[in-house]
Amino acid sequence: MIRTLVFISLILLALTWSIPAPAADITIIHTNDMHSQLLGFAPNIDYTPRRVGDDATIGGWARVAAIIKAARKERTCPVLTLDAGDYLMGSLFHTICREHALELRLLREMGYDAVAVGNHEFDLTPSGLARIVNAARKNGALPPVLLSNAVFSEESAKDDTLEKAFNENLVRRYLLLERGGIRIGIFAVLGADAVEVAPFASPVKFEGIVEASKKMVAFLRDEKKSQMVICLSHSGLTQYRGAPSEDEELARQVKGIDLIVSGHTHTKLEQPLVVDGTIIVQGWEYGKCVGILDLDVDGTRARVKNYRYVNVNDTVAGDGAIQAIIDRHIPIIEKEVLSPYGLWFNQVIAE
Repeated sequence: MIRTLVFISLILLALTWSIPAPAADITIIHTNDMHSQLLGFAPNIDYTPRRVGDDATIGGWARVAAIIKAARKERTCPVLTLDAGDYLMGSLFHTICREHALELRLLREMGYDAVAVGNHEFDLTPSGLARIVNAARKNGALPPVLLSNAVFSEESAKDDTLEKAFNENLVRRYLLLERGGIRIGIFAVLGADAVEVAPFASPVKFEGIVEASKKMVAFLRDEKKSQMVICLSHSGLTQYRGAPSEDEELARQVKGIDLIVSGHTHTKLEQPLVVDGTIIVQGWEYGKCVGILDLDVDGTRARVKNYRYVNVNDTVAGDGAIQAIIDRHIPIIEKEVLSPYGLWFNQVIAE
């Protein structure tokens, strides 16, 4: 009887694996606000990414990587993986970001096609952000990092190293890709609320997202002949006193954006919004979920074919290669940050 039940279970599992992904012209995998939570959002000591069914930890970048890899494998159409910013700040791992740029290097290894700059990427000042992208370049693992509405100071030299990083395309104003015969333009903006909580970005200032996006859409559509335009908007979906959120207003006021991958407000948006024809998605926070958006693209507009909001939990076995990279940096944190204070990474300080 036990053998029969096991056999039936294996057949059902095989049938589940064989269910084809929806036919689509392009698939967008997206995350946002992962905040250096490489080991998930719970006591790190409980996290067991190489096993399933034995911890309550939500998130973890090795699990996120496994979901991305599985979604790519399931599909025959082109797949883009995008992040809307704030991949830094929130765990011990960010303490070594200026020297080792671990988060950016992992995003490159996980296959991200573009990553936006969020407000927390400025927490270590413009020169700190410049050090981070240079460290990633030095290690040969810098994904395309985008920010389109930064305005550099002509009076202060405090943002010169970051301006130099822009000039060297370590941080880009836009990105052009061609996938499956579709020419795609991608840009990124930092919204008003995000700017307000980024005091250490000074003396860098930021053009308003509507004005900056109108310019970018015209440039990407008219000059670069993009058939699809994607905005990575670290602006958000929080409404204030009944007024539309920044990203909803962006969709209303700027024509020609097919998709807004939203971030900043940590919104759990389980189905896309469609505002005046523009699709908006946002993937909650801390790597707790991964959004998978299948689109039909006809050259004039992208339309939602299917959407999955994948929870990142202990049902997902993490990617071993990604976890190995993370594990190798724990002794580095102990040596460079914790040991001078007599502390270690997995030290239990309270129960």
